[in-house]
Amino acid sequence: MIVSLRLFLVGAVLALVLQPAPPGFVMWSASELEQRDAALSARVAADHSARETLAEYGNPSGAHRFRFIHRDADGVPEQHEQIEDVVFIQSGAGTLLVGGDMVDRTGDDGEYTGTGIASGVRYRVGPGDVIHIPADTPHRYLVPDGGHITYVLVRLPALVGEPVIPADAPDLDFDPTGFAMWTDADLARRDASLATRVGPDHSSRETLADYGSPTRSHRFRFIHRDADGRPEIHDDIIDVVFIKSGEGELLVGGEMLNRTGSLGTGISGGTRHRVAAGDVLHISARTPHGYVVPDGGHITYVLVRVPAFVREVR
Repeated sequence: MIVSLRLFLVGAVLALVLQPAPPGFVMWSASELEQRDAALSARVAADHSARETLAEYGNPSGAHRFRFIHRDADGVPEQHEQIEDVVFIQSGAGTLLVGGDMVDRTGDDGEYTGTGIASGVRYRVGPGDVIHIPADTPHRYLVPDGGHITYVLVRLPALVGEPVIPADAPDLDFDPTGFAMWTDADLARRDASLATRVGPDHSSRETLADYGSPTRSHRFRFIHRDADGRPEIHDDIIDVVFIKSGEGELLVGGEMLNRTGSLGTGISGGTRHRVAAGDVLHISARTPHGYVVPDGGHITYVLVRVPAFVREVR
């Protein structure tokens, strides 16, 4: 009995030690993702896929997890009851089958797979596309013979409670309800439009989707800047950023100066990171950050607002 108790205590301590620490600022550059893609393609498993975890918060639900996935054949149909998928296609091309009904569904704890999807909708996907798959929605990636598709996957916790839709939320004309997709070509057209209506603060922006969270998470924004932005900090929001065009720097960390609400006049002691098209950024909650744009340049990015993960204390 004493030995069993000791083993239990050792196991409990190890479990605490092995819990992943919440990530701070993380950046995956376009060139790094290309290198990781090449490495994944060399170790595709029997299910015709390879994957790695980019960042992990240790959320028991499986949300707040960042994955990089390479497929060289059709994937198994999936359905996540409490998880929304946000996807950035990094390379390759294929078809996303989404919606409809899962065939021969199996699984538990809200995570299901099947043998097929009946009556789903097909969307062609390629590099630079950004996708939102709502919770509890069957979906499957279809890959042509001899091809592949590789993507960054951000697992967003499903919105809980009654949505509060703001006035600037666009009407999404996609099937199924809640699904959204912005192709690389569509974002390029939007970028050109934003560049013609930059305001006095040297930025222009539009809401791509807003799913009605009272905290303003679960919101997708497209932002164009042609000069430095004001420093920001979000107590309850993680920023996930897909850089779409231009280049500059992100000043992150340190201490916010003269904070008023979510804005400040400067950042003391932060670190500068070069950012450019194709980069993917993770800015943790409660982290000061500001975009720095060179004279005559610009930077445009898709911003996904993810609710901060609050670790349970037991």
